[in-house]
Amino acid sequence: MHKNKFMSIVTVVILALLTVSLSACGNKASDPKGNATSGSKSQKQIVIGVSLMTLNSPYFEAMKRGLEEEAAEKNVKLVVTDAQLKVADQVSTVENLIAQKVDAILLNAVDSAAVAPAVEAANDANIPIIALDVAPSSGDIVSLVASNNKTAGATAGTYVAGRLGGKGKVAILGGPPISSFTDRIAGFKEEIAKHPGIEIVREKNVVENSSDKFMEAADNMLTSVPDLDAIFAVNDFGALAVDSIVKSSNKQFKVFSIGVDGMPDAVKAISEGEVVAGSVAQQPAEMGKLGIDTALDHLNGKTPQPVRDVPVKLLTKDNAQFFAW
Repeated sequence: MHKNKFMSIVTVVILALLTVSLSACGNKASDPKGNATSGSKSQKQIVIGVSLMTLNSPYFEAMKRGLEEEAAEKNVKLVVTDAQLKVADQVSTVENLIAQKVDAILLNAVDSAAVAPAVEAANDANIPIIALDVAPSSGDIVSLVASNNKTAGATAGTYVAGRLGGKGKVAILGGPPISSFTDRIAGFKEEIAKHPGIEIVREKNVVENSSDKFMEAADNMLTSVPDLDAIFAVNDFGALAVDSIVKSSNKQFKVFSIGVDGMPDAVKAISEGEVVAGSVAQQPAEMGKLGIDTALDHLNGKTPQPVRDVPVKLLTKDNAQFFAW
């Protein structure tokens, strides 16, 4: 055979073998849908649904900002919904996210018990749920990303006891039945119990997490017990409500309030140094970022911790002016 012709045949055979080899490699790296099976989550854009209890709050606006910043950084598509403090709306929006077949859902529950059907529906659809700030009372979740709310309540209790010198009358302004609020109250009570000279004389739970409802509750509380020394509120709406009622009243009150969250309005009130004495500040933007990271860890085969704590910080007149979400 002519040498050139022989070399041409060899070249054709080699190219054919290379083509078959590359094709085989491609088949090993792909599933029937054409997605890479090794690190498949990195080959397509992850879609994460988010159900927030409300966006009518600086706290949740900050959480949303953290979610969006981390999603953009990690190339995640985010679908954010606002339940507007309505359980029925939240259950419906979670069902819609399930129907959209999102890869994971970050859930900030309006009501820990009432949101259970939505959690269970996601479980049935094999869509992982990561709880933000509030734990559902039933159903399976991958992780709870939240402040240590019991520590937050205890921190407030320590401050109140110290400021009162271990003696006085205090009240608790609670909120809807969600885990974050009940944990804060439990932590506060445990700390106050260490000081027998301090008596918890009144406790009232607000049925709706809004400034108007906290105003009504604070007004009723100060009307019925005008000689209160301190009020612990489960959030800054409550602490600010006490401030508003005291300032608008013709009566003279000696009460001070402390809340939880570190809202901008609370920071301003603390800095002015009148009724609102402090706030145990959370970091909602950081909570949102950690929620995204927790979802991605799970989707990529890692096992996140059941609870991921976001640190809290006591704000008083000495340091409030330097704090911002």
